[in-house]
Amino acid sequence: MNGGAATSTIAGGRSAEVWVAAPLLAVLGFWTARLGSGAQNGCFLDLVNLAFHEAGHLFLAPFGTTAHFLGGTLGQLAVPLLLGWYFLVVRPTRPLGAAFCAWWLGENLVDISVYMADARDLALPLVGGGDHDWNELFYRFGLLGEDSVRAMATGLACFALPGRLRQRLRDALSRHASSIQFLIEPIED
Repeated sequence: MNGGAATSTIAGGRSAEVWVAAPLLAVLGFWTARLGSGAQNGCFLDLVNLAFHEAGHLFLAPFGTTAHFLGGTLGQLAVPLLLGWYFLVVRPTRPLGAAFCAWWLGENLVDISVYMADARDLALPLVGGGDHDWNELFYRFGLLGEDSVRAMATGLACFALPGRLRQRLRDALSRHASSIQFLIEPIED
């Protein structure tokens, strides 16, 4: 046996991944349920995401102010995407790692949508004070109107929605924020 391959077995003939996957999936399911129900406001990965967010600002700062403000969000999305790619392409015998990275990416998208939705209210505490990334970006591009901010924040989840829910989102946007409905028009049912 090679110790780490997906075919390795342990006592009883079960693969080692079952013994790792079952508890991990149970914990992720628990956290997802708590986050989805509103019983919990944060996740154990929030501080990790924050580090990658801030690193994204530093990495993209030399490329101008827009890239600097986008860098935080791009940084915190890039890490789970790159790790997921690693587990799918470089180490394809690690599907559990790729699944965790997909969950992590989704958790990041939820956090980013909350941050985007706060662009008008500026109620979230920011690390070290400073500017609110999405307030600055929305203001810069003339999208700081209430309907625009709400629709853009909820638009993050639009790509993952089933067709019926996506259509509801389109209908709501056409009623309340028709000026930015173009953001989700290319989405096919």
